[in-house]
Amino acid sequence: MSAVLFACGTEYHVLMAFILATTTYAESPKILLLYATNRTLPYLERARALGIWDDVVLIEPDAPLSAYEPLFTDLLQRAVALHTFTWGFPHFNALMARSHAAGVPVILTDEGLHTYSPQRRFADWLAQKHDGTVLAQGFTFEAIREIWLLMPALFAETPWCPLRAINLADFLSICRADPTLRTRFDYLFDLENIEPFQAEALYFRQYFPLLEVLPPEIDAWLDDRVTALFSPVRLAIKNHPAWVNPRVTRAGNNFPAADRPWEALLLWAQMQRPGGISLPRVYLSLTSSAMLKTALLGVTGTFLFLHRLMARYSGWQDATIDDLVERLAANFPQAHFVAPANWEDLRVALTELGHREGWQLNLDALPTARDEIALLRDVSLTYWRQSREQARRLHNLEPEVNALRAQVAQKEALLREVVRLMTLTADILKKDLGEG
Repeated sequence: MSAVLFACGTEYHVLMAFILATTTYAESPKILLLYATNRTLPYLERARALGIWDDVVLIEPDAPLSAYEPLFTDLLQRAVALHTFTWGFPHFNALMARSHAAGVPVILTDEGLHTYSPQRRFADWLAQKHDGTVLAQGFTFEAIREIWLLMPALFAETPWCPLRAINLADFLSICRADPTLRTRFDYLFDLENIEPFQAEALYFRQYFPLLEVLPPEIDAWLDDRVTALFSPVRLAIKNHPAWVNPRVTRAGNNFPAADRPWEALLLWAQMQRPGGISLPRVYLSLTSSAMLKTALLGVTGTFLFLHRLMARYSGWQDATIDDLVERLAANFPQAHFVAPANWEDLRVALTELGHREGWQLNLDALPTARDEIALLRDVSLTYWRQSREQARRLHNLEPEVNALRAQVAQKEALLREVVRLMTLTADILKKDLGEG
């Protein structure tokens, strides 16, 4: 049996695997590999029950790679292609390298920002993560035979292999015509009997403190400022499934089915008849890949990319997003894509947005230079106090450490004396035995 492999590490990977499995590979044998995390485990039993894939295999990240060598050997003997999505999953990196060695085509498949500027983002990811080299071991761009994207025109690098478009229109058309397939989609992503959400704007949270890009205090301050700007309208907040900063003040996931994948919700909305359902008109985030995916999945409106504001406080800026925003504006002229360079630019953009939508936004929430100075002073004081506390603890531990050193020195002296006596005893015994 010749099979197509899908190596999925997130819920969006599962979504793309479902789209391809029911369109391009509808008549082909298929195997779904799920990396066992809290983001994929909810889909394990549902995927097995659907019968879309001939087999669904769970890959345990804590298991040694050697434990999967027999499985990978068997899979590659039957595989005609491997769809992989990103780096950072060591077992999938190993499968990718082995696929390349075995001559099995590896297809890098749309997963958002990473796949539209992969080499630049990979280099940046390695530089940002302290364990990036370990997590990326085995991943190689040389193995990638093709790149499949929802919109190849947005690809922001010189392609080193063919680009291919994923036909989303065909998928939506098939789902609208086939209630059974639509039911299976709803079942896989737990979208049965959910209520449509009502919101004018949607904010996608990120998890920068976890990535060591922002201190949690500054991350929460930015979050509070951004959400306060939209307090006069109904603002839906989508928490990131990886982590939520406990210091933020406004609750997220505050709309029906917010814990489901946003992209699955978007497609679900477009499958409804007649004419879909109402969606927010404004989308904003510091750098969430969901901003790109929302546009790619056929949604129009205003998209506020706020990554440059974050760069004011982190010393890190993702330049690939600026390239992408330019390409989005060129390919989706009916939408508005804005990437303000500072708070004053954001004020201008929000004023224009308010006129366009008829909103009165809370522009008083925009920070001033005095607010920034106070924030940075407070954060500096916090970390200064923490460093002082650590110094105090080290100072308090110093007598104990010195006492332990003295004990170690005494034991070493005693051990040296024991060794000396044992050597002396051995010499006496040798002498006695020799005389005997």
